[in-house]
Amino acid sequence: MSETTARIHLLYVYYEPNPSGQTEHILMLVQRLDRKRFDITIVLPDLLESQAARFNEAGAQVVFLPIRKLFWQPAALSGLWRIIRQGKYDIVHVHSQEAGMVARLLARLAGAQRLFYTPHTINIRRRGLRTIYRLVEQLLARLTDRIISVNEADRQSMIARGIPADKVVTVYNGVDLDNFTDPAIPTDSPSPVVMQVGRLSEQKAPLDFIEGARQVLQKRPDVRFVLVGDGPLFEQVHAQIKREGLEKQVSAIGVQANAFRLIQTADIVTLTSHWEGSPYSLLEAMAWSKPVVATAVNGCPELVADGVTGYLTPKGQPQLWAERVLSLLSDPRTARQMGEQGRKRLEANFTLTEMVAKISALYEEFVL
Repeated sequence: MSETTARIHLLYVYYEPNPSGQTEHILMLVQRLDRKRFDITIVLPDLLESQAARFNEAGAQVVFLPIRKLFWQPAALSGLWRIIRQGKYDIVHVHSQEAGMVARLLARLAGAQRLFYTPHTINIRRRGLRTIYRLVEQLLARLTDRIISVNEADRQSMIARGIPADKVVTVYNGVDLDNFTDPAIPTDSPSPVVMQVGRLSEQKAPLDFIEGARQVLQKRPDVRFVLVGDGPLFEQVHAQIKREGLEKQVSAIGVQANAFRLIQTADIVTLTSHWEGSPYSLLEAMAWSKPVVATAVNGCPELVADGVTGYLTPKGQPQLWAERVLSLLSDPRTARQMGEQGRKRLEANFTLTEMVAKISALYEEFVL
């Protein structure tokens, strides 16, 4: 790109009620996109005002609106309309299913030149809404120039649901390897540690984690289990831990700053999710050379090489999850080798540098 070429003006629109992997995804894009080529404005829900400093420090202009899951307040609708009309952005890039259902139509009506969409995950929990959702996505796809899927399985699912194949491209999530060079965090636990990082929500199925832990502890009472994160199931998680009498062996420690660094202290990292996109917690585990046990949903089989970098199990079957965890606990040498293979797989396929380069190229394809 020459010095005289005009900069590309980007507007990101995003909804999530709490900071999550999707929030980190957008933040990393803001941090790493070339500032000589891109100006970035971000519209976030006012629920995420705690993240303002991070985005501002990364060089983005941040606007907060009262965005909610599907039913936007009039101030959110009028606010986004005004931003798009006045901003003259080259690309409006909408992130998350929830924002995508409203913001894409509004962006087109407001005159957006180019419209991108990254759903991050495409699963709909309520069966009664799935047909409606499919029809809405088909219609909105006609308004969208490019849809970015974070895994190939979801891309194929979108195509099967009637979205044109030439509109959907897969770009895997990636992590910054420079963040995974810190010296090891000291741990006061002489016992093996099994850790899971993620929201305590129905999607992540933390109750399956606790049930699996209970089964492992019947054979290996020396193991410690740690859940990192907060969410709507927080009280249920603590109640189940207490009901099973596991308070000394299973801990739910809530949200932790820089939680990815805690993964250093784990021997095994797990994910019991019932649906996913391309989960950062697995990528972070691979970056720390940790073996993983994850459910075989959406993009997880594309991250985890079953039997090579860890194990995949069916969702909703904590007994099989427990068997795989026990297998790794009983064979530390194999567990270590799997972790090392995971790091190599990450370096070859899932770096932040590659993710940003591919997304940057997509933007330029439509603007330059």
